[in-house]
Amino acid sequence: FILRMQAGFFIFFLMLLVSGCNSVQTSHDIYMYTDNNPPPTIKTIDIRIDTNGELENKERFDEFFNSVQQGEADRISVVKYTTEGSPIIYDYEFENHVINVTIDTRRDDYGQGNIVHTTCTSIIVNEDKEKTSFELDGCTPSIGDNIILTIE
Repeated sequence: FILRMQAGFFIFFLMLLVSGCNSVQTSHDIYMYTDNNPPPTIKTIDIRIDTNGELENKERFDEFFNSVQQGEADRISVVKYTTEGSPIIYDYEFENHVINVTIDTRRDDYGQGNIVHTTCTSIIVNEDKEKTSFELDGCTPSIGDNIILTIE
């Protein structure tokens, strides 16, 4: 009887161990390594724009834009991909009536490979028959490409 009980505990322990090894863990973090720097962890990417200009999760941008218009604090992260497929990460944080922008190009093999910070005062909407562009305005220091996103 004791031998059966020990065998039962052993089987129970073995099943517990096997079921723990088969559990699925998911992570929403994205890890991208460069040769020179350990990667920062990107907790949440709100919007993705691929190499063809395809936009994912525009609704989240609309929420951010409305928050800026209403003077409410908000933050989004946008990933744009270069022609070669390298990600460039843009963080936009609206707080106290300014937009703090961080542009991380360290993963772009053909780009500057650095982090740029700027502060902007507003977002301008440029509309024509073919497209709508959302562009940063009043940025100090000035950055070359002020367009957050373009919708065709």
